This record gives sequence, C-alpha cells and structure tokens, in this order.
Amino acid sequence: MEKFKLVLLFVLAFGILNCKHVDNSTESTKTEANNQGAYREVVFTKNYKSNGDVSELNIGYKNYLLQFRFIEDVTLLQFIVDNKIVSNWRQVLFNFQYLPENYDGIRLLFNKNDSEGILLLPGYTEEYPNLISYKFDTSHFSYSGNFDIKSSDLNKIPLEKLVKEWKKGSFEAIKKENEYVLTFSDDSRQNILNFENSQSHDLLSAADLKSYIDKVLLLENSDLQVNSGFAEFKKNIEKQGFKSVFERECDLNQDNDQDKITVYSTDFPENIGPNDYKEFIVSVLISGKIFKNKNIVSKYYADNVAAGFSDVKVKDSFFTIEQVNGLGNGMVQEYTTFKYQKETNGIILHKYSRIENERSDGDEKEKIYTYTNKNFGTISFEDYNSETILEKCRK
Repeated sequence: MEKFKLVLLFVLAFGILNCKHVDNSTESTKTEANNQGAYREVVFTKNYKSNGDVSELNIGYKNYLLQFRFIEDVTLLQFIVDNKIVSNWRQVLFNFQYLPENYDGIRLLFNKNDSEGILLLPGYTEEYPNLISYKFDTSHFSYSGNFDIKSSDLNKIPLEKLVKEWKKGSFEAIKKENEYVLTFSDDSRQNILNFENSQSHDLLSAADLKSYIDKVLLLENSDLQVNSGFAEFKKNIEKQGFKSVFERECDLNQDNDQDKITVYSTDFPENIGPNDYKEFIVSVLISGKIFKNKNIVSKYYADNVAAGFSDVKVKDSFFTIEQVNGLGNGMVQEYTTFKYQKETNGIILHKYSRIENERSDGDEKEKIYTYTNKNFGTISFEDYNSETILEKCRK
C-alpha cells in the first residue's frame, strides 16, 4: 500500500511538471509568432504645402519617402527608398479633403525589422471612419485593400468619442498568408475595434490619368530647375571662399511655399593682418528667383570690437538684417529692413535705422536715426550699399 502511494505521487508530480513545460513552450511559440507577424505604428515626418493647382505632402520614415501630389480630386504618389524611385507617379485612393488640418487618418505600420510596411489612408465615408491600405517593402508598392470597422464592433466606441480616440489610439496588423488582420485600440487599450475588407473604389484609366501626371512632372521639373539654379549659384560663391553662416526659412510672398534667406561669409586668412576682413553675401530665394547682394553686411575687419553680422528677423513680407560694428571708442548698430513687393516680384528697401554709441571721458552718448523711403527714395535689394546708404539718407 505504501509503495502504491509513492508511485502515485511520483506520477502526479511528473505530470504537473510536464504540463508546465508544455504551457511555457506553447506561450513562447505564440509570442514569437505574434512578434514576427505584427505590424505596429511608427512616428513619421510630414511636410505639407500648397503650390497653386497642385498641393504636396511628403511623408518620411528612415530610408522610406512617400511623396503625394493632390490635383483637383486626384491623388498621385511616388514611392522612394534610399533616394531611388521604387514606384513612380501613380494614382492612389486618398480622401485628402481635410488636409492639412487633419493628418490623423494617415498611419504607417512596420514589421519588427522595418523591412515591410503598411500605409493606411483615410477613406471615403460619411459615417464611421474607414481606411484604404497599401503594402510596400524596399522593392515594391501596391494596393492592399479597403477596411471598414466590423458591424459587430460599431457600438464599442460611440461615434462622438471615436473621432477623439482616433487621434490618440493606435493600429496594429497581423499578416496571415497574403492578407492582413487589422485592429484599432483606443488610448486606454480597453476597447479594440476589428476591421473587415470592404469594397474598393475605381481608379482613372491610364489615358485620363496622363494629364494629371503631366502636371506633376511639369511642376517637379520646374522645381528641379530652381534648385539647380540655386545650387549653381552656391557652387560659384563657394569657389570664391564663401560658406553659409546663417539660414532662415520664411514665406515672404505669402504663397505658402518655402522661401529662404541665406548669409554667406569668407574666413580670415591664417596669418591675420590689421587690413584683413571678412566679406558677406546675402541671398534671398523666392519662388525660384534668386536675389543676392554683397554690400548689405559691412566688411568685418580684424580689429572690429563688435560682433558684425548678428541676425535676420522676418515678419510677413518684411525682413531685417542686423549688424553691429565698432572701432575705437565708437559702435554702430544697423537695422536694414527690406520688403518683398508682390506687384513687381522684387525686394526694396523699406527702412534703415542706426544707433550710434560713442564713449568719451567715461561718458557714453547714444544717437538714434531712422530713415524711410521719404529720405532715400526707392532702392532695390540688389542696389543697396551699406557704405553709401547714410549719404543718401541725409541728402
């Protein structure tokens, strides 16, 4: 009887240990499978601008770049990996009506090693949100399907709350064979919405699409010429010993496109002498047109006790170049304000101000002067000269 009890205890103990081993193995296998097949959201960069008839949205993540172009109610996309075009301009389904105010319908999901991704775009719906999905990797980009929230899950999150949860919650997808199972979790992760495939929308024929692609190509080539012209200008002045010391992006002509103000400077030679100086060039790039001037910022001599060029301030269509120069007991602060003129597509001098400080016998005297076009007339950006402006103002 005692022997029987001992054998029974041994069998039970072995069975319990064996069960625990099976459970752990099964759980480990499940976790590993889930990790390998799961696609989770990533944070990406985005840049949106309107360019006349064509609006642009660029989305970037690591070495992936998705370039969208919106014309009327048509969306075109170019897919780039490692600066190489993988998929050239093609139509994609994208309800971009609320851009740029609302990017929340755009989601990027990647697998564990970022080798494959899913793009989710806002779909066409009047009620509950739905999604249009595309799949891609480093060598291809293709349509994957449309997703609607399953009917059985529609009441999990009330519609009035879903819009807010849509912004804070997150998506996850699991790849099963050649299909994706998509779910959405609210911020608390207490409510999970499941999605199902829905009907896709028709694309334009190749013939109808050609006119839209031609518009984009025309704009892209125009931008390329602008960038080439600016690159050539920059290359030429670099050969002269100039390098960029200041850049400010702005929108001087108020067209929602990016303009740029750049200040370039030379360096002092290795063996500085009293007569050595730095020179400056100020360039302004507005909608492809380059304005440049070598005489706005004064030459900066080696014995200058002040900072020289210091800043460029921008407000709407105005920008002010600030500099401080000092020799001996005197110091001059100069504020040169230019204005972009839309009617002439040019830049003119708007205001010139200077503060003169002079120290003598321990006393400091300050004089402030402000001049407008009533004093100096009309002076273009290209014709401005810091060495002659005071003379023109005091005529």
